[in-house]
Amino acid sequence: MRAPRLRGRTFVVYYGYGPLPEIADYDIAILEPAGWRSPDLAALTRRGVRRIAYVSALEATPETLRRIGVGQQDLLRSGDEPWLREQFGTYVVDPRCRPWRQHLQQQCQRLIAEGWDGIFLDSLGDVEDQAVQDRAAWLVPAAADLVRSVRSTIGQSLLLQNNGIFFLLPLVAKLLDGICWEGDFEPETTGGPWLRMVLEQISGVARDEGVTPLLLSEIPVGEGEASRMAMLRDLSQRYGMLAYSAPLDYARGIRSVDGSVVLGR
Repeated sequence: MRAPRLRGRTFVVYYGYGPLPEIADYDIAILEPAGWRSPDLAALTRRGVRRIAYVSALEATPETLRRIGVGQQDLLRSGDEPWLREQFGTYVVDPRCRPWRQHLQQQCQRLIAEGWDGIFLDSLGDVEDQAVQDRAAWLVPAAADLVRSVRSTIGQSLLLQNNGIFFLLPLVAKLLDGICWEGDFEPETTGGPWLRMVLEQISGVARDEGVTPLLLSEIPVGEGEASRMAMLRDLSQRYGMLAYSAPLDYARGIRSVDGSVVLGR
């Protein structure tokens, strides 16, 4: 068993613009770096908040891909076309792509140099998607090597991973300080064997490797909110995980520590 380096009782995820005073009430804040100025980040540090910078590990907009020299041949494909995540307007990059790996390493290095406490790698769950399941044998190890390169780049700074629970996590657990499972958890599924199996797997990794486990979900205000919030609290307490539920999409606001909704800037 390893003692966790990332300690705290609460965490928040916010991808909008700061400052947002209520974020200072949390122990860990996962934030979009482009939305924050140095003085506002320094204010969070003075309040004891661990500031973790959001970074997309495998997805980018067409503009970003052109700028860093990632071509069509460097994108993963779904069927005959490059794999487009339409909800976000991003394409999924082959983790072996050299220009992309250099871009990711430089981005993470710059963020740590700017004073961020760590990196939150998002979109790694793409390698476990059904759209690319026929390539999992090489795709998952390639993604693990990408995580390894980020760890090497940021040294002892904190490294968290979002999703990639089933196949990727066992390959990279020793490199991580936090693992986040983001999903739409429903009360009617909380007693199911599949959910219990995954939560027990995450808890086992957390215990053995000193990785802090996080549960993340969007729970809109309104009908069903109370039951879903209670369910998430129950799961987090039962499996020793931190939990946060966003009341809107992550860029529009947060749910404060006392449960009230705070709109972003």
